[in-house]
Amino acid sequence: MTSGASTRGEWAILWRAIPTLWRVAVAGIVAYRAEMVIWILSATLPLVMLALWDAASAAGPLSGFGQAEFARYFAITMVVRQLTGSWVVWELNQAVRSGSLSPQLLRPVHPLVYNFFETLAAIPWRLVVLVPLLGALVAWRPEILIVADGWFVPEGWRMALFLPSVALAFAVAWLVQALFGMLAFWFEEAVGVFSVHFAIWSFFSGYIVPMALLPPAVAGAARWLPFYASLGVPVDVLLGTAGPVEVWAQLGWVVALAVVGRVMWARGIRRYGAVGA
Repeated sequence: MTSGASTRGEWAILWRAIPTLWRVAVAGIVAYRAEMVIWILSATLPLVMLALWDAASAAGPLSGFGQAEFARYFAITMVVRQLTGSWVVWELNQAVRSGSLSPQLLRPVHPLVYNFFETLAAIPWRLVVLVPLLGALVAWRPEILIVADGWFVPEGWRMALFLPSVALAFAVAWLVQALFGMLAFWFEEAVGVFSVHFAIWSFFSGYIVPMALLPPAVAGAARWLPFYASLGVPVDVLLGTAGPVEVWAQLGWVVALAVVGRVMWARGIRRYGAVGA
């Protein structure tokens, strides 16, 4: 069988397996719903940062950000974070270190595919927890919904661009975590390395500080890094400070990370099998 035919066969198997994968993923999320709620609440750091920046801007705007602008920014950031969050690095690291990856390799579907569907299946649960948090935020700062010329309503093309931008941010974030998870094939502390990445990501993605508040040279460079592509781009698209160019950059990162991931997985699996796992 040629490589092309093999690839088509794999895609055919995946396509037929999608309904089953989705049902299993949803069942897993429902079974561990308490843990899921805790995980969702742990990703609400934007609310903490909002409290800090709100106090800092009480005396006046900072680089064009007043209290209303900070509230709007971190409200959208929290939404995007919930829509793009993943945990594949922890699951893959555990599977490699415990050896539980071995039976997964015998299945007809790639081991990472299930996690991908499990992550998607968690999104409705995230929204259930997110809605009351947003309601409380709007009750505290109703000016989130108001701008100088009326209600805060992004232009139609920005709303349309926001959706693929969120999807691409999800893909970048998931692929980055998968790459760090694959480091477990070579290192004992793949999660520890990811923790260092998370600290850098928090700063350069816009998670804890808007890009507009960074020094111009730093912000200019950060806009082309995968950190920003995995969170900040859809936020800024909706706020009007990013556009199609940044979204194309997101797509470029998805392709690049997918290629690197394919190579790392092939080499990692060879190493995994060589040690008798």
